[in-house]
Amino acid sequence: MEASAVNWKRILPYLSLLLWVLPIVLIRSSQQSLMAHDEGIYATQARSILRTGDWITPQWGAGYSFDRTIGIQWLIAGSYLLFGTSEESARLPSAIAFVLSVLLTYAIGVRLTTPRIAWLGAAIFSVIPLVVQYGRLATQDMALVCVELIAIWALLMAESSARPWRFVAGAMFGWGFMIKGFMVVPAAIALLPYLIFQHRRHRHLLDPWLYFGFAIGLALPIGWLWAAVEKYGTSPIQELFGKLFHLSGQTYQGANHFYYFWNIPANGFPWVFFALGGLWLSFFHPDIRGLLKSNQRRFLLIGYPVTLFIVLTLFGTRTHYYPLQLMPFVGLLAAIALSHLAHLYTQQKRTRLLIGLNLFIGAIAIIFLVIVNKRMTVAQFVSGNLRGETIEMISLVVLTVGLGWFSLPVIWMLRDRISLRQSSKYWIAAWLLTSWFAVATLHFTGLWGDYDPQLKRFLQIPSVQAILRSQPVSFVVNEAFISRDDRKRHLLLNFYTPQVGQYIENPKILPSTDYAWIDPNFAKTPDLKYELEEMFDGWILAKRWQRSR
Repeated sequence: MEASAVNWKRILPYLSLLLWVLPIVLIRSSQQSLMAHDEGIYATQARSILRTGDWITPQWGAGYSFDRTIGIQWLIAGSYLLFGTSEESARLPSAIAFVLSVLLTYAIGVRLTTPRIAWLGAAIFSVIPLVVQYGRLATQDMALVCVELIAIWALLMAESSARPWRFVAGAMFGWGFMIKGFMVVPAAIALLPYLIFQHRRHRHLLDPWLYFGFAIGLALPIGWLWAAVEKYGTSPIQELFGKLFHLSGQTYQGANHFYYFWNIPANGFPWVFFALGGLWLSFFHPDIRGLLKSNQRRFLLIGYPVTLFIVLTLFGTRTHYYPLQLMPFVGLLAAIALSHLAHLYTQQKRTRLLIGLNLFIGAIAIIFLVIVNKRMTVAQFVSGNLRGETIEMISLVVLTVGLGWFSLPVIWMLRDRISLRQSSKYWIAAWLLTSWFAVATLHFTGLWGDYDPQLKRFLQIPSVQAILRSQPVSFVVNEAFISRDDRKRHLLLNFYTPQVGQYIENPKILPSTDYAWIDPNFAKTPDLKYELEEMFDGWILAKRWQRSR
């Protein structure tokens, strides 16, 4: 009876986190459409795997490319086999990785802090905007985060268990390479402070199971590369390593060394600022320093994210989604700060800090509510080209955040009418629930999830649907001359065309199918032997001329 109670005590936090995070995964708008880059690439390459039966070659359209590994494409293809080809099937591996990552953040947090802070950290991680968005995208990134968290959790488990957990940790880095290539290396570097400076205590680096697991994990990508080299020569290795040197030497869209100093706070607002507070407390507050009483906790809880941030900043290519790997620790550090604020709340200490924070958030909330009331949105300041329905959806998100944050100063002002302890719980819940409802609204409205609604509406036109459902459709496209935007259209049209025919670069050559998508560059070709059926954004769905009998 007692053992059963202990088991329930251990299981209950995981069950409560599942109840917290599953609705975020399941809530969505009725219409879904893929983001062209990079979501559409992996979804389309996975479909090509099933269409061609070739599990070695990352391909779509008329060509192939080995500039990235093929792990996520395999996972998506497996999802297609089980549930059919759709946006939801393509996003299922990332959704599962997202849920697992939340649970792993709690499991890691319990060993680094306290169960309460660990639960708060996992809950915060699950509502960080960047995390929630990529938890529902068919990309490599959330799967990579999940694999890295499994490795960290396994290393912590190995400290107190004779089981070969280090084998699991080593294998995860091999599998991480299969998921996202060399982007698993920054995480391995970020673990060095913990692995080296605490080696005398945990002895991870001397355990042969770690290296055996690493070798077994690498067997998968090495086997895949070996098969690719057997088929295509050395070009797969040249492309894969060439992509690494290309990324390390280029600056993405003008992102300089200060890119992450504003981008991470913007994509993790407001929790990144809480995390900075948690980082400061971990160094300077005696109670928090006492909580992190072993160096092991500091070298992992602090050393890992700080080192990873430095590595990502020094890497030539900087994108908004690379810091996704930081976010589990952002959640745990933010939980330290939020828990400390709740302590100050109940003890009635640092009232000026709490008053200032409530006034600041309350002012932002009022501004948001005024913006919505005046039928204006932040979007109107950014772009005047947004559709009316998009502005309304953004207004709903702004309204959700405004009402949620407005409740914070209200709870603070009513604290004397409620017990301080109960009031502090409501105050923390308001922070979490505001983020939860905001991301749920983003999913429900389709702002996240329906990334190309105009294309999806075009594809739902009855005449277009009738052709796509009953006929194979070829592509008359010259990749060398189409623009970046047209290439995105090509990618998504390829995914949403159930039966793909031939790929033809010369518009004078007629395909073997009756119908074809023709790229905008060929649309005005003289004597083009096609009849226009429908047109979208310059792309023509055309029927080839039939020879007269």
